[in-house]
Formats: sequence, structure tokens, C-alpha cells
Amino acid sequence: MKNPRYYPHERNRYFYGKLLTVRDFETEQKYFNDKRRMGNRLLHGAGVVCGLQVVAVDDKTISVETGMALDYSGREIIVAAPVTQKLSMIDGFANNDYAKNIYLCIGYDERDKEPVYSVASSSTRPEEVGEHNRIQESYHLFIREDAPDPSNFGFSRLVEDTALLYSDAQISVWQRCPRYVNPDDLLEVTLIVEKKMSERVVIEYELGGEYIYGADGKQGGRIYFQEPEQEQQTAYEVSFPFRAASHAGLVDNLVVRQGRLRIQMGPKVLEPESECSQILQIVAEPVKERIMHEYLNLSLDQYLDKEDQAIYLARISLLQIGPSFMIEKVDPVPFNEYAYNLSDLFKLGILGSGKAQEPYLTRASAYLMDAGEQPRLDVRYRPDNNQFDFDLGIPRPQVIAGESTTGVAEIELEVSPKAGKSYFSDEIEHGLGAGPVYIVTGVEESTDEELLQIPQHSEQIFFGAFEVFQKSNYESLAPRMAIGAVLYPERGTFRIGIRCQTANVAVARIRWWAYKQA
Repeated sequence: MKNPRYYPHERNRYFYGKLLTVRDFETEQKYFNDKRRMGNRLLHGAGVVCGLQVVAVDDKTISVETGMALDYSGREIIVAAPVTQKLSMIDGFANNDYAKNIYLCIGYDERDKEPVYSVASSSTRPEEVGEHNRIQESYHLFIREDAPDPSNFGFSRLVEDTALLYSDAQISVWQRCPRYVNPDDLLEVTLIVEKKMSERVVIEYELGGEYIYGADGKQGGRIYFQEPEQEQQTAYEVSFPFRAASHAGLVDNLVVRQGRLRIQMGPKVLEPESECSQILQIVAEPVKERIMHEYLNLSLDQYLDKEDQAIYLARISLLQIGPSFMIEKVDPVPFNEYAYNLSDLFKLGILGSGKAQEPYLTRASAYLMDAGEQPRLDVRYRPDNNQFDFDLGIPRPQVIAGESTTGVAEIELEVSPKAGKSYFSDEIEHGLGAGPVYIVTGVEESTDEELLQIPQHSEQIFFGAFEVFQKSNYESLAPRMAIGAVLYPERGTFRIGIRCQTANVAVARIRWWAYKQA
């Protein structure tokens, strides 16, 4: 059933002596079914009404609990008893690459039942003719392996625009942005990634727009997503903040700048051209009012102009285990297809006056970036649970390559140095010329000949915290101290300072290394 209109409605007119045929009784059923289904579509939408939870029973089996859903044609789908089934036995499951996401869907179905002998047909046909006495309204479970277009669900197209940036057999990338925004307000551009391989993904591109500004205040901005090394997933949604221009009535065209899209999957690098183009309008009235205005001005044909499709009950992540697979994770109703009972939502305080605003929740995480990049902080707000997510990008440590020199600075201590007193070396020339250098320091143990006869004290230089070696064979006999260095880049020199905590020698020997990057 593709895009059923259900109208105009037509019902039987009864009168004495009317000859009732099969057509009349079918019209009677169709009239009531069509009116009910049209009301379902217009008043409730499509999605899970209650139940239908999907759980993993074991590594290869799932169970669908009892429940009800409305499909996109307004037909009721009822699962009256729990269904437990192996994934490999569900329609649409393919035995190929298991390291991927698959989607468990449910659709409306009808089945004939109660076969009977057709008396009327026996008078016109010599052979016996069988018919079915009942039609049972049922359901059909099946698997889809490709992620759906996010813009196909409900009336999200009135609120946001979702465009496909790139798609192949291994990865699909979409970009989502709002349709409307108020002047000077923040807006979020969301990157949606669905991957079917285990390689780590990095996506970056330049977003062009005349009336949106990035954190640096420039037009457009850079979108950068780097998959974390740990706890990799098969689907991501990452949002990036922008600010709209300060004047209403402007219409912006958001595009991916030509030649600036780069997708890295492990060692493989792609630089595809994207024809993504999304319209953003800067409006004076509140955004919710503008969206409601557009919604209320939909015609009946526009409202019902929705292709019939299944309900996505779960996204199931699979892991490859040798020649087989196992279920890694089950995400219920991944595209939030729910049909709500409005009176219950009102009683729960979600509609109407509602409850007081709950305190904000926060979540923070960190990920590594390439060495030399500037640290970045991404912040996004999730209104569904009133939560702010903070993601901190930390550059990897740089490996310093270039010239180096080394030496020893001897700093004389008092006979009985006071704890916490500081001592300083003379100005030391490192020999690498003017400019910035990197100084590393460590404490050498005394060169006392008796001490050097002890194997573990023959050649030792201590860095960092001394106390970790206490009461061990490697305990330092050098004075415990904190060490610092001050660099004079213009003169090509530096000075070492120490602060004693304990002392059992008269001279502190500080080994230093100076590095200058090539």
C-alpha cells in the first residue's frame, strides 16, 4: 500500500430489498477501516505506541516483547506474544560482512486463515474450490542493512534539513542543520556518521555560508570529527556550534566548499566532491511559531503524501568472530519513532504547564588530536535529557628532533641546608645559539668512589618524584629536591634552580640536556 489517500469516504446505503453482494460487504469494511486509519495518521502519526522492546537473548538471538505500533498508513501493528528468533532466520539477514549495523524492522501484514469449501463456486466449476473464511491482521519482522535517510521520519523536514554528504558500501555521512534561526542565535550543524567497517574514521571539511559564523568569528567554519581510539561505535552524531547573522530576513545557502571534504578510513583517504546544499532562513518571529505556521498550512494531500515504510524497532551492532558473528549492542527505536498518547503525556507533566526545569546535566570526555594542532573544545546541548556534552581535543605530544647538547651543573649547598631553601647555578651557555630550546634536567648521584662500587648506584640519574624509589634497591642517595630552569632565549643561556628537601652531600650535580627543534 503506497501513499493511501483514504478519501473520499463512501459507505453503503441500505434499503429494503437491496441485493447485498461481496462488493457491498467489502465497502462496509473499507469505510470503517479507512476512517480509522486516516484518523491515526492525522492525530497520532507513526511509531511505537507501547512495548515492542528488543533485547538480546544470547549472542545470535533477539526477542521482541509484546506491544503495539502504528505504521505510516495508520494501520495498527500488534504483537500479542513475545517473539524469540535467531537473527540468521529473519528475512533480509545476509551472511556477509558481520562488522556492521543492521536494523530490525516491523511492518503491517495480513494472513488468510480458516480454509473452507466454497459452495457457490461448486455450481460453476467442476473441481472443488477452497476459500479462506478469515483475514488475520498480523505483522512481519525483517532486517534492513542500509541506514535510512534521517529526513524520512515524520515532519522533521519542517524543522531541519538533512543532506547526504557521501555514501558507499562502508560509510554514510549526512549533515543536518536547522531550517530557521533567530538573529544572533546559536545554531547547531550536526554530522551524522554510519559506518560498517572497523577502521578508525576522520572526517573534515569546510562549511561555506554567508550568514553563519564559527567560533573564530569568520564566515562559515571547519567541521572536524575524529573517532576515538577506545570504545569505537558504528554510529555517531556530533554537533558543531555556529552563530547566525544579526539581521532577520536573510536566506543562507550552506554548502561544502569544493575540494575541502576529506574522509579518512584507516590508511585510506577519500576526497570526494559533495553537492550538499541546505537552506537556512534567519527569521524575526520565534522559531517555534514559524515552524507551527508552516505545519498548520500543510494541505491534506501534503500531510498524507508520505511513502509507506516500516517502523525501525532497533539498531543491532554486530561483531565478527572468526567465520561467524555476535550481537554487540542493541539500540531501541534508533530514530525515535513513537506515537504518543497526549492525555498521558499531560498527566506526566510533559505537556501543559509541565514540571519545573530540572538541573542541567553534564558529560565530559577527551580525545587525542594530531601533534601540532590547537586544542579544541566542542560543546553541544541535548534537550531530550537537559544535558551539556563537553568534548576536549588534546594534541598528541610532539617528538622533538634536532640539535642537542648536554652538561653538568654543580651547585654548592650549605653545610646544613635548611629545608625549603632555594639554590641557583650560574648562567649556563647551552651552545645551541639564540632562540627557544627545550631543557631537561635530572639529579646525578655523588661521584664518591665508595658509592660507585655499589652496582645500583654506579650510573643513575633521577627524574621527577624521588619518593617512588624509597625503601627499594634503587633508592637515591642524592639529595631530594625540586628542580626548575629559566631560559634566556636572546642570550642562548639558562639557569638552574633547586629547592632542597633533604641533603646529605655538599654539592648537587644536575645533569642537563638542551634540545633545539630542527
